[in-house]
Amino acid sequence: MSSTAGREPSHGSNPFGWYLAGAACQFIPFGVHNVLFAWLLTVQLGENGVRLGFAQMCAQLPGLFLMLFSGVLADRMDRRRILVMFHCLGALPGMTLALLVSQGYLSYGALLVFALAFGLCNTFLQPARDSLLNQVVHSNLQRAVTLSMGLMFGCQIVGYGFASQADEFGAVPLLVLQGSLHLMGAMFALKLPHFAPARESLDVAKEKATKSALSDIRDGLSVILGSPRMAPVMLLMLAIGLFYSGAFFVLNPLVVRDIYGGDASDIALSYVCFMVGTIFTTIILVAVGGIRRQGRGLMLALLMGGAFLTLIAFELPFWGYLICLGFWGMGAGVSMSLGRGIIQENAPENYRARALSIFSLGNLGAMPIGSVLMGYLSMQLGPLNAYLVAVAGVYSVVALVWLRTELGHVNRLHD
Repeated sequence: MSSTAGREPSHGSNPFGWYLAGAACQFIPFGVHNVLFAWLLTVQLGENGVRLGFAQMCAQLPGLFLMLFSGVLADRMDRRRILVMFHCLGALPGMTLALLVSQGYLSYGALLVFALAFGLCNTFLQPARDSLLNQVVHSNLQRAVTLSMGLMFGCQIVGYGFASQADEFGAVPLLVLQGSLHLMGAMFALKLPHFAPARESLDVAKEKATKSALSDIRDGLSVILGSPRMAPVMLLMLAIGLFYSGAFFVLNPLVVRDIYGGDASDIALSYVCFMVGTIFTTIILVAVGGIRRQGRGLMLALLMGGAFLTLIAFELPFWGYLICLGFWGMGAGVSMSLGRGIIQENAPENYRARALSIFSLGNLGAMPIGSVLMGYLSMQLGPLNAYLVAVAGVYSVVALVWLRTELGHVNRLHD
């Protein structure tokens, strides 16, 4: 199908600009959420690590169970309609929680429902937005991808900045901001071109979608797990989701609150430092043209991140803690970039999209378990010592992969 199918002339003036504006209206609220949600749980409600971990798990569950289905939906429906629909729905969680908080009804249960609803909307927004990029950009796609990734990281930092003011202004204005930005995102989505899939009966469409989803999962898994290059990467991504992602979303806000007596601005600053490190290494990788020894670079990046997390356990001054988070973010930027690059280069052409979706799901799938695990360990060992468990877990998997697979010898296929 032509990428121009269904496009309205009035939308063609600057579709990429509208695309980026809509993306900003998704990722600024996402950045606000990361800080505000942790602040409401840890500072306002004073929840412990286990309950914080369970709440973070609720935000991640929709992506775990619905990510592949949302991708199939984006191939079957008008992507612009999906964006409009889920941006409008995405306004409801923030507006509803703002009403509850303003009336004094903030509770742990309300935050769990909020997390599930927020995660659900983002699960359906992202595949539709990603798959629209080819329709709004017709030349230099790699530049457009880089700009989109830069916007994603930058907008999250902007969201962190807004959420850092929670102690001064409270949660209600920030929740209203989240909802308002999603409504603006729906308006920007209306400026985008249509994606008009072929017409077919409802029964045939449902059967095809179900069959495609199941076969995509099965075939993609077979390709990845049968590859001596891609299977070790998937194992490392699972370790990242289980140990490092759980530490990022659960241990970090607990350390800021319990060890350093921090508030919303300090939690936001910790996330900003991590993200700045990630952005810095992403820029460097683009500037130098990547890393040739991808497999070894991926594993060394994970080891480097773990080394700085180990330093955190010595209860550094807060500025030292923030520096360590920045270096951890640098390692994360390298590892995620190289991991995706290995999958991109080694997956067969007709399996590449499925392999990349399962690559993303591999990391996401372990995150809910990791959030609960890190929350439990923070209660048993303290959040600083729980960081050491996260490092030990990743180091063990890296050692297994280094010694038992050929990943250390995987080089970039195209210079």
